[in-house]
Amino acid sequence: MPRFTIDLSTRTVTALQAILTTYNANTGRSLTLQEWILQNLHEIATNAAVGAAAESLRQQAEADLQLAITATRDRLITELDA
Repeated sequence: MPRFTIDLSTRTVTALQAILTTYNANTGRSLTLQEWILQNLHEIATNAAVGAAAESLRQQAEADLQLAITATRDRLITELDA
């Protein structure tokens, strides 16, 4: 697995650490700065795929809803004519 080394200024690390402290408090986790940065990089790397999957699921849910509405309408019309 490739490894990367980056240099961050002390001010940047301090700012990131403050964000991480809030994140850990809000989520009940205890990530290190390195773990948190890696988690965020993973999220960036998968955002497009997750977005595409969410859109596909939304479209399928919309199609399923339309089918259910049509079936319910047809049933109710049939019951009225019975």
